[in-house]
Amino acid sequence: MHGFLAAGNMNIECLGPYADMGQCKQYSHLLDKFPKDGVFLNEEEQISFLDGYVHNKARFCADGDKDWQHAFAQAMREDAVQCLRALRGGFCGYVYDRKGAGLTAYTDQVSVKALYYYANGSQWMVSSHIPYMAAVLRANGVRYQLNETAVKYMLTYGYMLDDSTFIKEIHRLLPGQLVHIENGSARVERYYMIPDRETQMSEQEAVERIDGAFREAVRREFEKDREYGYRHLVDLSGGLDSRMVSWVAHDMGYTDQLNVTYCRFGYLDEEISGRIAGYLGHEYMFKSLDDIGWMYDIDEIVLKNNGAALYTGITGGDRLLKTLNTSQFGMEHTGMIGDAVLSTFYHDREFNYGKPRLGLHKYSERLSYTYSDEIVQEYPCQEMFAIYTRGILGAQSSYMIRQHYMETSSPFMDVDFLETAFSLPFAYRNSHHIYLKWMLQKYPGATQFGWEKWGGVKPREDQIFLRKVRTAQKLLWQAACRTFKLPDKDSMNPLDFWYQESPGIQAYCREYFDSNRSRIGGALGKDISLLFEEGNVTEKSMALTVLSAVKLYF
Repeated sequence: MHGFLAAGNMNIECLGPYADMGQCKQYSHLLDKFPKDGVFLNEEEQISFLDGYVHNKARFCADGDKDWQHAFAQAMREDAVQCLRALRGGFCGYVYDRKGAGLTAYTDQVSVKALYYYANGSQWMVSSHIPYMAAVLRANGVRYQLNETAVKYMLTYGYMLDDSTFIKEIHRLLPGQLVHIENGSARVERYYMIPDRETQMSEQEAVERIDGAFREAVRREFEKDREYGYRHLVDLSGGLDSRMVSWVAHDMGYTDQLNVTYCRFGYLDEEISGRIAGYLGHEYMFKSLDDIGWMYDIDEIVLKNNGAALYTGITGGDRLLKTLNTSQFGMEHTGMIGDAVLSTFYHDREFNYGKPRLGLHKYSERLSYTYSDEIVQEYPCQEMFAIYTRGILGAQSSYMIRQHYMETSSPFMDVDFLETAFSLPFAYRNSHHIYLKWMLQKYPGATQFGWEKWGGVKPREDQIFLRKVRTAQKLLWQAACRTFKLPDKDSMNPLDFWYQESPGIQAYCREYFDSNRSRIGGALGKDISLLFEEGNVTEKSMALTVLSAVKLYF
């Protein structure tokens, strides 16, 4: 598994060969797709480390007398907050001050590269991989506890809402944060928060701003591939987000694309994505999920995603990446949460910009827990709370899995595009209005292919009536399935249908549950049993994710 761990006053020999820099030791098994972007400098005053990729290295080397690594180290030494605000890309790392014996660790503005930390007295660790941290704690005889809050998050939301992990003593550094570890304590500082301020403008101006910012974000991503001589791996589905990434990149001359799709055989995502890839002349790969073999990979996925989200969240993505010759590709280009960024989570303006509250975007309502209101206090409004939790901590957690094969990126999550999108008036973003207008004006060909969300109806506002008809038909069918207890397979990933049709996976999940249920007792153990015994397949997978984390770490 790819990742790194740096530690102070701890023995890390259990991980394998490591770099011993005195007070700081580091184990590295990096993906290293973009080696000239990384930083690892062991200097007299400071140790500097960055893992990932950076789009604007030239900005830091403008005077011409420094290479990137030394320019970055100096910028962090002079003002870490301003340096990190200015960086563009997906990265995490740390700077260790030898004289002050203090550590500053960081993740990028939207946590494309996740980072975790541990601090207890003179001992500290930072790592991209919790299994490394758990192994070091055990090797050093350090006892640690199960985080019951993390268990409750997993049994309701299916992802974490704050810096919690299954190990109480290990915390996640949230998007746009850095942590100072010094004199036995950890102090977290936020250096970046996505702004959510409307600016008055015409619709035409909004379209131009969207297009300019999106094309620049696409250019940054795809030029990084070119810089290192890689082909372009681009996700493609029947939705709009990945379609626009692939389409706009093609329009800009990045045509050497492999488009990949995975879903139920014969579903709209396969049909639509195949037609788009064929029209653009791209190489295309489809993986059917109907064998549901990926549902057996419980422990592997929980290890790879640090237990940050339910193990079925990525469905067959991990197995698809295993089939590829990943040496051809530098990063996987996704449309991650574009729908939420360029449209809205909510259709009510006052609610969208109102005081954030808990209780929305759960995978399960079967259990009821009370969480601290402190979770929402640092977010300016409900929309930003949803973007950071449901979007980044939830959906984007699949990046941790993908990054065992290649780096990841989404133009919709580019910092400058985010700031452009959230400056648009709410009325424009609501119900995909400006999204569809942008597509029709700038890339009309992309609107000639159906939209899975609209039941295959073309994504144009003049097709809304037909979309309502298709939606009504789908709702009636779903109601009939519930009434007559019929299996419903009309979705990209019909988990319950697949589960009902597969005695093998039923037996495996039952055996896994029975073998590991005794690992958690008390009220939480009863809740896990309730969710597994009475829940749907998604809820069963939430219960199994918790049991897997306890099995792996405790």
